[in-house]
Amino acid sequence: MKEVTQNRKKPITVPQLVKIIVFLVVTALIFQFLTLLYDRPKSYRLYDYENLPENTVDAVVIGASTVYRYYDSMEAWEKYGISSYAYGIAGAVGENTIFSLKDLLKHQKPKVALIEVRGFLGSRSMNGMTTNMYRYIKNYANPFKRWEILNHYNKMTGIRFSSDQLPYYLTLIMNHENYWRLFGSSNWKRVIKGGKRDFSAVDASQFMGYAIGDRVVPQSAIPYDEHYQTKLAQGGENALRELLSYCRKIGQEVILVASPYAYTQDDMGELNAVTAIAQEYNVPFLNANKDQEKLGIDFSTDYYDAHHTNLLGAVKYTDYLLDYLTQHYQFTDHRGDEAYVVWEQEDAQYRSAKEAALASLDTQIQAAAAGQETGEEAAGTSASDETNSGNQTVTSAEGNSSDDEED
Repeated sequence: MKEVTQNRKKPITVPQLVKIIVFLVVTALIFQFLTLLYDRPKSYRLYDYENLPENTVDAVVIGASTVYRYYDSMEAWEKYGISSYAYGIAGAVGENTIFSLKDLLKHQKPKVALIEVRGFLGSRSMNGMTTNMYRYIKNYANPFKRWEILNHYNKMTGIRFSSDQLPYYLTLIMNHENYWRLFGSSNWKRVIKGGKRDFSAVDASQFMGYAIGDRVVPQSAIPYDEHYQTKLAQGGENALRELLSYCRKIGQEVILVASPYAYTQDDMGELNAVTAIAQEYNVPFLNANKDQEKLGIDFSTDYYDAHHTNLLGAVKYTDYLLDYLTQHYQFTDHRGDEAYVVWEQEDAQYRSAKEAALASLDTQIQAAAAGQETGEEAAGTSASDETNSGNQTVTSAEGNSSDDEED
């Protein structure tokens, strides 16, 4: 009688284990390469900032399009010799600000960091946040860093991971239709060079982060009531408190700022909530929305759209910030210093761009006074319609307009 032997699985041999590991590693590398290839390029402003001469930035303003459409770095240079940078990523939410600050501090030691608070306002939801969140995480080639940022967002907001969030973690799913990038040599070069992009396609009207706005779209705003206060959403408040605690821990001077815009009553209530938090942490909060008279903002001439100023408004807002900065901090005038030649070079280009923008703005203002509509106004109206909220909601005002896409 034959003995029946039990069918046992043979243990995996070392060579087989090595083959499995090699297969998984190669698959992961191919997936990561395709992810980066299908992705949009790294933010111009992040790349530009990282390549500035080390420890040459006196002040940095951090936020979303509310920074690069508002803070004119070259005005600070021309008037005071202050080397500053407008670091804004379109659609950036407040929960990501701490990552931006940490990135910037790796390359520079600014005397003061100005944090635009409008990214901390509004409701929190991953639903519909594809554009805003993706514009941020695409700057990081490291998938673990992307996961850290997304998990941090969930932690701050109290949102639990769901299958709907999978495309944020695996952006190849989100960008799978970008197969045409496989056939572009520039995309291959960009990925191979670690994200370096082709600067020939970059908007030439950007200067130390600031993007000149040369369009006039009249706006209006309700009277500001400093006594009306609501609450920030959980994510916004948690993120703001975390950021202020971190700055206190590392000894980083910080100022909270809010650029002027066509705010709503809800926005106003949340801005006043920020005032209370700023007082709690004993940090300054420059809320330009309640200081519009001091700024001299003209809602009929100084806006690019409902939530961004043109050059006229940006200069006024920048002067407003510089007035505070020069009164409370000692800055060295770097004009003529060879170590800051990059600012001199930017300024030379800025002057001609500024002159052209002012001429365009004047033409539009004169046409409006005569009851005519220019091509810029017609284009601006449609862009303004796309940004109907000052908050960081699913219909965020930060970067939904194609004109504010800095990629």
